[in-house]
Formats: sequence, structure tokens, C-alpha cells
Amino acid sequence: MAFMAVCIKTVEKCSLQDILTPVFIFERLCSIIYPEENDVSEFFLTLEKDPQQEDFLQGRMLGNPYSSLEPGLGPLMRDVKNKICQDCELVALLEDDNGMELLVNNKIMSLDLAVKDVYKKVWLAEGGDHDAMRVVYRMRGLLGDATEEFIESLDNKTESAVNNEEVYKMANVLAKCDGIKVMVKRLGAIQNVWRARPLVQVLLKLFRLSVKVSKCQEVLIKPELRAMEVFLRTLQLCLEGESDASQATISEQLLDIMETILSKATSEPLENFEKFSQTFGGPEYIQSIISFTNHQSIKNNQAVLAHLTRVLAALVYGNETKMEILLNHFKPIFDFNTYDLDHSPEDQQKLEMFCTLTNSIERNATGNTLKDYIIKLEVVKHALEYITMHAPCVKPTLLRTDSDELKEFISKPALKYILRFLTGMAHSHENSQLAIASADTIPIIHRLEQVSSDEHVGSLAENLLEALCTNPTVAKQIEEVRDFTRSEKKRLAMAMREKQLGQLGMRTNDKGQVTAKSAILQQIEMELGEESGLVCCICREGYKYQPTKVLGIYTFTKRCNADDFEAKPRKTMGYSTVTHFNIVHIDCHMNAVRLARARDEWESAALQNANTKCNGLLPLWGPQVAESAFASCLARHNTYLQESTSHRDIGHVSTIHDLKLLLLRFAQEKSFHEDTGGGGPQSNMYMIPYLIHVALYVINTTRVARREEASLMAYLESANPERWVESAYETEGPLYWITMSILLHSHQQWKNNKLAHLRRLIVIAQARCCQPTGPCKVLSDKNEKEYVVYRPYLVFFGLIDGIYSHFLKNVNASDEQWPSVVADYIRHNDELLIKASEKLLAAYTEELLPCTSFAEFCDVAGLLDVITNPETYISDLLKGMS
Repeated sequence: MAFMAVCIKTVEKCSLQDILTPVFIFERLCSIIYPEENDVSEFFLTLEKDPQQEDFLQGRMLGNPYSSLEPGLGPLMRDVKNKICQDCELVALLEDDNGMELLVNNKIMSLDLAVKDVYKKVWLAEGGDHDAMRVVYRMRGLLGDATEEFIESLDNKTESAVNNEEVYKMANVLAKCDGIKVMVKRLGAIQNVWRARPLVQVLLKLFRLSVKVSKCQEVLIKPELRAMEVFLRTLQLCLEGESDASQATISEQLLDIMETILSKATSEPLENFEKFSQTFGGPEYIQSIISFTNHQSIKNNQAVLAHLTRVLAALVYGNETKMEILLNHFKPIFDFNTYDLDHSPEDQQKLEMFCTLTNSIERNATGNTLKDYIIKLEVVKHALEYITMHAPCVKPTLLRTDSDELKEFISKPALKYILRFLTGMAHSHENSQLAIASADTIPIIHRLEQVSSDEHVGSLAENLLEALCTNPTVAKQIEEVRDFTRSEKKRLAMAMREKQLGQLGMRTNDKGQVTAKSAILQQIEMELGEESGLVCCICREGYKYQPTKVLGIYTFTKRCNADDFEAKPRKTMGYSTVTHFNIVHIDCHMNAVRLARARDEWESAALQNANTKCNGLLPLWGPQVAESAFASCLARHNTYLQESTSHRDIGHVSTIHDLKLLLLRFAQEKSFHEDTGGGGPQSNMYMIPYLIHVALYVINTTRVARREEASLMAYLESANPERWVESAYETEGPLYWITMSILLHSHQQWKNNKLAHLRRLIVIAQARCCQPTGPCKVLSDKNEKEYVVYRPYLVFFGLIDGIYSHFLKNVNASDEQWPSVVADYIRHNDELLIKASEKLLAAYTEELLPCTSFAEFCDVAGLLDVITNPETYISDLLKGMS
């Protein structure tokens, strides 16, 4: 600490014109705060030909294994490709980046990736040995389209979350010894960014490290420091300079720092932010930054443009003059009818930018000042008028989702952008929510969520309704519209039934009974009953007309860590499944694939799956489906999982981890469609009972229920606090066992043990918050944290409790019979499960997520009869951990 303070004093003594000496001092400070990880000095590569292309590719790489230090094997994967082409005399592919593919861990690597990063973040991170990285090369498209995952970038999203306060704790010294103030002053003195580039780069590096901790953020948002004015001025100098790669990098880093500081400032009370915003300079900065968005170099760099948009939003909060300047930039594209008739690429870019802007507005009182201004400009009103003007009539009759009128509506260029920016506006903003609800657009948006299109209009509409459901009044409207759709479908089905009966000379009487002239006709009438429950999206038939054909759910599964907090150098790999919940007969799927010979299996399947990416078919065991047929389809699905995730041990344990990760997505409010482009909370809630069924099927057929139940009870009865804390960093920890309880424990057992589960979840939340990297045996901090620390784990508990009270409400079985009875119940009650999932989703959005305290959660979860003092329950539990 003393040394860092001396470094700052030394910089203070340097002349502001000295742009060399501070560079070395700031570099030293960076290395103290965050020592650079030891780079991999040398590693080895084994370059192998794809065995299936043995007869097509000449030559062979004879020098295996190759050292990474050998000339021509880096720094990029492109250099590896060229090395292969040269040594194997494949000269025609030297200048062709599309002819050859390189695969590592059964994933296709972008040729722009660094070989070193691929080794560290793909090979080693996913369980590869330290001897040599195996690189398989092959001709692209020689044996059909590729089905493997394509890795385009290796960003921080793939790395485990870290506790910034702990990792970057040395940055706090800068907040205490006026280091931040000196850094701001030094940056503000720079007149020519390009002449002082080394100093600018190291300053930005030091700022990026500093803003990782809250103490430095608090210093930077002090109005008297005027830090934001310095950053804005520096940004202007950067954007006015030469256009090259380093300019984009510096601008992006600067915007990243500003975004972090502004996010911190907007989390403060509105009056505090308004004081801070007075240091942002005049409106000319807003006008200047907006003008830069028209530069070709900015347009072509989506990362910089996204950062710039988010910073622009934060810079105008609460200032009507600045908000007017910002919104004037977008004004020409607010005439959506004109946009549909004729629009330029610039207009499209503006509309795209406006969607990014509205979705990045802070969801609090400060951010709502900008949303209120957008409402005042009647942008939302114009968007809603556009929707009601062009949408086909949806009341009182049900419009087919494949009608020409609807197809014309969803093909309109402005529609997808309107749905996107309305979603951004609707998040945590009551005025927008009520405006959308009052315009009678809910039925139209609901109709749109049921359609499929290349522009993913269905997913966008579902996202909008999801955002609106956070308002109880609007949520009730949405539920009424969905109920109307269900009843209308039933009415139309009954009308069709009457028509078919009439053609056969039959009819229904006042009591609903079918009158027929012969037993044969009566039998025919019975066969004409309406199809209910799950229906194939291709043939439109379900288990009534095709009782022996296996239905399946289109799913998308991605390889991931079984638990991000596992305290091992190499984490246990698992997989996570999401869905758009489109149902199809396995036979119909295979027939469609055979007919689409030119397309890959899953490319063809995506057409049936509402244009949503998929790579699996989770089978459903219908009441009259033979077990052999179901088992065969389940084996095929397991093969799909192995191909898409490289996970070889597919069993009930991996399925429980999959279910756990799905519930964790709900609990952490993570997106379900970021990987696939489709599917939302409702679609994935529908899938939960069927994942439970697959796990139960394996447990019942392998007869491991008794063994697993003994392990579950051993976990629950453990009274060792050290073991409680240790289990927070294991894959088969509290989240795993509470998920397992659904499969093994009856209602009474759950009632007896749910407090034990709750206590373990509270401890895991505390441990992971205080020591996220683990492992440890005791809690380093036993003081109760803010509710937000425990919230995801409490919501997870609430979802498990909801599965018992909604999905399994009508299941009555003894403790020993529970696994088999639950599996049988799921087989025979698809309609009840659909309704139950809708009720659980409503409870999740309207009751669990809005809770702001543990006492409120206990009230919602019905725990007040067993937890008498919820205000002190968590603190008492933590203090007793000794």
C-alpha cells in the first residue's frame, strides 16, 4: 500500500507535459492490482486429418506433435491452417479461408482466434490433456454441412464469475491516496491522444482495473472530481482522430469505463445523479457523440456502437435539453409507415440503435426519466397505432397463424423493431406498460407470439408480453387473452366436430349426446372426438388419433459447466437444455428430414421449430405408447446429446443437473433464447415435467431410487457446518439435492425436509457471495447480506415448492411408490401439466420475483407457520454456523 502511495506521489511531481515517465509508474500499479497471468510459454499441437476424408485429402502432417514455438504455427489459427496447406501441398487452399475447417474438442474454430487462447480456453478448459492439443483438419462441405458448434470468439462470458472486490482489492488504495484524482488530472492534461498513446492506453488499463471495486466508483462519481467531463473530452479526441484498429480499441475501453461509472451513478438516488450529471458538460457533447455514430468506422464496429448507445442514454437522464437532442436524432424514423414504404441503410441503423438504446436504459427512477420523455414524444403511441392499423382483426374469431393477412403483417419491416423497443420501454416502467395495455394491442401481440418467421417475430412478441407481465394489472389482461384463445380453439374444434358429424348423418342433442342410426356410426363418432393435449406441429395429430406414435419436444442443448462454483481446476462438464416447446412426432420429424435432402437434419427441423435452432428431440411417453418405442427414441435423443455436447455419460445424474440448470435460469432471470433465437419462460416451464419424467424413467429402470434416497437423507441429516460450507463448491451440492428431492420425496417428506433444504440454500448463498472462488470450510463473514444475495436461491426453492404444489398437486403415493407413481402421472396428464405450468409461471413472475425481503418471501412461500421470526432467521442461522 505504501509503495502504491509513493508511486502516486511520484507521478504528481512529474510535469503534465511528461508523457513517458508516468507510463512506467502506471504499468507498475497495474501489475500490483492485477498481476498478469503467466502466459503459456510453450505447448504442443497434434495436427490430424479427419479420418472420414482420408481418401480426399492428400498428404499427412508428419511432425506430430508440433511445438507452438515452431515458425508458422501462430499466432492465429489461420496460420495453422496455412501451415497444413503448405506441408500437404494443398496450395489452392492457402488464400481460401472458407475451404478448410479446423476442429478442437469437436468444435469448429474461427481462423481469427489466437492459437494460445484456443489452447487455454477450449482445449484445457474443457478437459483436454496438457500433452498436446489435438487439431483435426478437413475440407468444408465435402461430406455435407457441418453440425458442430462454431466458436467465433472467446470472451469473458465463458469464464467463471469472480468476486471483483476480492480479486482487485489493491485498487482500493488508489481511492484512499488520491490516486484516482491524479489519474483523472493526468488524462485531462492530454491534448493529443495519438502522440500520448502509450500513456492513454496504460491510464485506461488502470481505470478499468480501478472501476472493478466500488470504492473507486464512489470516488469517480463525486461531482467535484469532474471525471466524466474528462472522459467525454478524451472520447471526443479519440473519435476525431485517425480511424484504425487501435482507435476502436481505445474508444471501446473508454466507453466501457464510462458505462461502469454511469451505471454506478444511476443506482444512486435521483437527486444525487442530477448533481453528478451537472459535470457532464454542455449539450454539445451529446451532439458531438451522436454525429460520430454516422462515421463508417463506428457503424462497422458493433461493440463500440453498442457501448456508445448505452453511454448516450445515461448522459441524458433527467436533462430535458439533452434528451431532446438525443431523440431528435431518431425522429425521422418514428414515422413507421414511411419506413415500411422506403428506408435507407442509415434509417435501418438508426432504428437498430434506438432498440439498443431503449433496452439499455437503467430500470430505475433515474432511467425512467428518459422513458417518460419518450412517452411524452408519443413514440410509443405512434408504435401502438401502427400495430392496431396494420394488424388483422383477431376478435371475436380466432385468426389462423398461417393466414395471408397475418403473413403480410409480420413481413412489415418496422414491426420487429417496434416489438424490440416496446420491450425495452416496458421493463420496469409502469407508464409504458399501461400505455401498451390500454391501446388494445395485447390480443394482437398475443397472436404474434404464436407465429414463426425468419425475423423471430414470435419470440420478440413473447419477450414483450414477458416484460409486461411484471405489472399485475397488465398480467391479468394477458392471462384473460390467453384464456380467450384457449376457449376459442375449443369452440372451433367443437364446430368442426359438429360439421363432421353432420356429414355422417349425426348430430348432438341438448345434453351433448351424439345420436346415430347404427353402432358403426356411433363408433365413427367416437373416433371423431376433438384432439386435445399435445399435438404434432407437422401432422396436427396427437395421442388421440395416433396413440402409439411417439411425440417429442424440439430442444437445444449446449455443453456447459455442471456448476460454475465448483472448486476444481477442471470443472465437471454438463449440459443445459432449453426449448421453444414445439411438439412433433418422431416419425414426422424423420420423414421431413428425408424429404429435405439438401439440408442438414437440424436445419430442416428448425423450419418446424418456429425458425428456432434445435439439436435434440426429447421423447414423451404417451399412455398407449409401447415402452420399447419410447426407449428407442430416448436412446436416439441421448445420441443427439452426445453429438452436440461431447458428454458421454448420459444418465439420471446428468438429467438432474440439466433440470437444475434450467430452474437456475429462472431463478437468476437469465435469457432462455440467447443461444437459440427462440423460446421464453413459458415455453421452458412447459418442459419441466418432461425432464422430470426422463430422469424418473432412468431411475425406475435402473432401480437406483433406494440408493439415491439414502444419499439424499445422508445429505439432509448432516449437522457438520464445515460440510455445509464445503458442499457449496461441489457439483452435487444443495441445488442438486433439492432438485433430486422432487424425484424421490413425497409431499409429506418434502414438508418434513424443506426447511433443511432452505437452510442449506441460505448457507450456499452466503458462502458463494463471500468466497466465490472457494473452497473453504468456514464462512469468512457471518453477517447477513442484502436480500439480493439470497434472492436467486430463494426463488429456486420457491420453484421446487411450486412444482410440488402445482405439477404434482394431485399425486398421492407412499414414500416408496413416489418415483413410479409420479412418472405414471406425467405420462397420463399432459393437459393438466400445461395448465399447472401456466399457474407456476404466474406464481413465479407475480409472487416470487417481486419479493424484496426474506419476510415477504416467507409469506409468499407459506413458511410463516414454521418460521416465526423471518426478520432474524438468516442472521440467527449464520451465527449458529460454528
